Amino acid sequence: MAVLKRWPLLLVFLALPAFGTELPFQVIAYHDVRDDVAGDYDPDQYAISTANLVDQFTWLRDNGFHPVGIDQIVAAHNGAGTLPPKAVLLTFDDGLASVYTRIYPLLKLFDYPAVVSVVTSWIDSDVAIAYADKTLRREDFLTREQLREMQSSGLVEIASHSHDLHQGIRGNPQGNLQPAAITRLYDGAAYESEAAYRDRIRRDLATSVRKITDLTGRAPRVITWPYGAVNDIAESIAAEQGMEVSLTLNTKFVSTPESL
Repeated sequence: MAVLKRWPLLLVFLALPAFGTELPFQVIAYHDVRDDVAGDYDPDQYAISTANLVDQFTWLRDNGFHPVGIDQIVAAHNGAGTLPPKAVLLTFDDGLASVYTRIYPLLKLFDYPAVVSVVTSWIDSDVAIAYADKTLRREDFLTREQLREMQSSGLVEIASHSHDLHQGIRGNPQGNLQPAAITRLYDGAAYESEAAYRDRIRRDLATSVRKITDLTGRAPRVITWPYGAVNDIAESIAAEQGMEVSLTLNTKFVSTPESL
């Protein structure tokens, strides 16, 4: 079936102190949705077509899966309810414009809740972003009005994807770029101290929380880590900022639809 050819990676729900109980659900991570995806040869291997997303949503519905929202997950964790069988959390990363133009209409059509994770330095900004083989600009990302509309619908939870950690930074004398959220920056002479590292992560996440609150009127309670890269320090800082639901890519738990 074509629907299985570009099924996205699964995410793993990370257990923080406030969320130490494992709950029976899967998390599926999506990124861009475009109508010109060139299959296995597309430079953006995380992108899928609108038709493929429709097929996947239909597959989930027809095979007894139940997309759930963060409210349901939190309630189940707190003992105030239970998740339905085959519960699935749908997430869409990076805050691309296709979330509003292609994904949001389908969420409304299927009545599926989802998490949309935004990099706040990319929203309402004129900065040029290298993304796959393209340079993206302000018009390629969600707007303040779109974010507010989607969140007010009750279907979309706006999450942080950091403020400016969605990049690689120099991590050693050889000049290798490594995920900014977990790397001690090497400035050419010395490594960043733990105190400086903690301060950098704290300032970034605090900025993200402040901007999302300003954009949507609600502080985020979910953090989706860029590149799936997270450590205990970053996770604890996110929790301090009110984001106690933490999502990360982990290939050890990647599944196909047949094994869900």
